Amino acid sequence: MVNLAKIAVGVLLALALTLGIYGWMLAGSPNTADPPSSEAHASPRPAAELEVVVAAQAVIAGQALKAEDLQMAALSSRPDGAYDSVQAAVGAVPAVDVPKGAPVLAGQMATGLALKVPDGERAVAVKVDESIGAGNRIRPGDFVDVFFVLRRDGNEIDQSQARLLLSRKRVLAYGAASVDALSSSAEKTEGKQSPSSPENARTAVLSVPVDEVSRLALGGSSGSLLLALRNPADLGEPDLERFAPMPGVLAVSLPKGAAASASTKAKLDGVDAAQAGVAMSSLSGGGALVRPTVRAVAPMQAKAAVPRVRPASSDSSLAVEYVRGATTQTVHY
Repeated sequence: MVNLAKIAVGVLLALALTLGIYGWMLAGSPNTADPPSSEAHASPRPAAELEVVVAAQAVIAGQALKAEDLQMAALSSRPDGAYDSVQAAVGAVPAVDVPKGAPVLAGQMATGLALKVPDGERAVAVKVDESIGAGNRIRPGDFVDVFFVLRRDGNEIDQSQARLLLSRKRVLAYGAASVDALSSSAEKTEGKQSPSSPENARTAVLSVPVDEVSRLALGGSSGSLLLALRNPADLGEPDLERFAPMPGVLAVSLPKGAAASASTKAKLDGVDAAQAGVAMSSLSGGGALVRPTVRAVAPMQAKAAVPRVRPASSDSSLAVEYVRGATTQTVHY
């Protein structure tokens, strides 16, 4: 039995020695199992295969991109926000100057509510509450009529009045909700209104022609505004030809030999009319209102002085009379 154990141990030792020698031989021989990869030793591709839109000439901030301002160019890497085609970048407005040859990036373009304002108009905010804003039923994209109320204060406004100030103006924003980000409008969560809900709106932003901004600003500061919600399909507006144009605050410079007339003033529009401005007397109707009549009070005529005759008295002392208001006192000395 002992002999069998010794034989087994000897066989195992021989087998271990054989395996060790075989492993040493494998470690010393070159590895030919995996041939060298051709891709690992291949030279990198030239980095001139990525084409993006770059500025063909220097572009000033605020100037809409045109096709002639752009061109395609090959760059070694693609910047974040780069445009793949010239047509995709045309019409975008850069918020910063773009040098010639620089990549045109989407992150450099102007965004926000300003891009929703049509040419010739301005975005103007007015204060609102539940009564002014049609019970807070106004939403971005709606159209409203702006009425205003002027109350008599004995100064510039001679008589209280209420009338249409601006007609069919588009609402760009109401509270936190706006036409450029309707997703930011309020949502009801578990029956609780968020702080940005229309019920908590304090301002409404209207798109107003630039020549009407002065009227809105003056009417809002001197009186009360009211926004009347209207159907967007209702295109009715007042016929301004039936009303005299409002004279501006600034005098219009006329060419030599030209006579000043109401028709000359009526030609002002756009930024020229905005520059001319509007006065409260014009906004409130001027002479059309009944002005309070001030009656001149005739000066009081002085009464002829009537000498006071003292009755004769047997008292020979000196008498001095003191007059204090409506009372008199005589003192004898």
